Amino acid sequence: MKRFGSISPFVEQGAAERRIGRLVANHDFIKALVRYGSFDEYVLANPSVENQRAFLEVVEGWGLDAATRARVRPVPLVDLPARIAADAFHVFHAGGWGAFLPGLHRLRALAPRPWPITGMIFSIHGREMLDYAVRLSHAQLSPADAICCLSRAGLDAFGRLLDAGAAIAGRRFAGRLVPLGLGVDDDALDAPADREAGRRRLQLPSDAVALLVLGRITPAQKMDLAPLLKVFARRIVPEAARPVVLVVAGGASDGDVRLLQSLVDAYSVRPHVRVHANFIGRVKGDLLAASDIVVSVADNTQETFGLSILEALGHGRPVVASGYDGYKDLVEDGVDGYLIDNLWCEADPLADLGDVMDPNVAQLIQAQSLAIDSEQLADRLLALIADPGRRAAMGTAGQAKVRARYRLSAVIREYEALWDELAAACAAGAGTSAPTPPDSSPRDPAALSPASIFRAYPTGFLSPGDTLATVPGVAIDPPYSDVAPLLDPALLVRIRDRCTTPTRVADVVALSPIPARGWFAVMWLLKYGVLRVSGHG
Repeated sequence: MKRFGSISPFVEQGAAERRIGRLVANHDFIKALVRYGSFDEYVLANPSVENQRAFLEVVEGWGLDAATRARVRPVPLVDLPARIAADAFHVFHAGGWGAFLPGLHRLRALAPRPWPITGMIFSIHGREMLDYAVRLSHAQLSPADAICCLSRAGLDAFGRLLDAGAAIAGRRFAGRLVPLGLGVDDDALDAPADREAGRRRLQLPSDAVALLVLGRITPAQKMDLAPLLKVFARRIVPEAARPVVLVVAGGASDGDVRLLQSLVDAYSVRPHVRVHANFIGRVKGDLLAASDIVVSVADNTQETFGLSILEALGHGRPVVASGYDGYKDLVEDGVDGYLIDNLWCEADPLADLGDVMDPNVAQLIQAQSLAIDSEQLADRLLALIADPGRRAAMGTAGQAKVRARYRLSAVIREYEALWDELAAACAAGAGTSAPTPPDSSPRDPAALSPASIFRAYPTGFLSPGDTLATVPGVAIDPPYSDVAPLLDPALLVRIRDRCTTPTRVADVVALSPIPARGWFAVMWLLKYGVLRVSGHG
């Protein structure tokens, strides 16, 4: 019997909470695996009685035939050791990596024969990730185990994180890092879309070009929408060839909704913006059907893949996104959308404070130093707004790509091929190999700057020899309250005034007595469109 095992709670919250992101990804993955996979049995260890009840309720809604439904075997977590000792498994897979993988090797020791352990990365930001990496390095995992990295940049960052974990643990994770992503639910791809009906239900004007931002509404953990709203007000609304409406939809706290609404008013774009915070799951189909262009200006290392990007492409919508992390793997620039250039810097204004700061604040400050080219963003959006033929061609190309390569039924086959390969390696003895020692390094492995881990995420890095120029007529906005202590208002004005004549970055940074603060000020002014890069040194 070919048996799949997992200890992941693939359904973490009620169905109403599954709108976007990891909750959707894990739910849709296990649904597709059960529906399209080749396993004879799926042994799923639920962490609690309540989670098992919720999971079974969700399974009943999948429309499985009786034979397929019978292959789903949920078990209480406390009964899992006995099942492992009694039954042979083909693989154990977790919908994550840090919380489960380090302990699974102990359960594997009970098995009559070894099996591979796999997991996948989602977000790998935050200081607790180093703790997970240390535990993973220390665990007795083998070359027949693997972690699936959802993007090329994510794989690079995760490898750097594991290097640091190995240096602390004294030995290295022995498994593989595999570039293998996610997909879009087949049912969602095949569902009919009605643009006009979606617009009626969402109360969007029929003649306007609708730009949709679909993602969590939070500048600390997803994307800062202030630069987008600023360029929307300054260029897109006045220059667009057609009436335009910006739709912002996603989960949000009350505080983040208030912040977004205050930004909409601050930039005087209330008549052109619609906010759908915490929408119920079935509304997502209307949002995608009613939109003309999907926009995602992610600037945060929380982002690893970009499932909402795939969903938009799968619905035939061109995507204009920051050329950042997993987005670079999903959008083909000029074919099914546009990737917008962005810059980061090596300097870290929180170098001595990161471990003692509130993680949410630290994440916000980190993201505020990544600058997306707002002028390029405006140019790309204006070109698509004016050209319905180009929008249609890009939408068709993106939809064909997703249907061919990212349909979850096809993605599941890629995972099964990996599991078969690893199971064969286990049978050949690779499942008992010891971890390897880490590379020697004189540096403090815990002293990790964001730019050292996530350096593959941005388009590029600003260098001291690059030149900066002021963008005429663009105001210096008030920064977020948690960011303001790092930004001297007088320094911002001096930098803006100095760059009315193109000036080298090194000379601008020298205006600050603290170099890291000078770099941060430059990146922040670039992010908010006050400066632009006028040349590369």
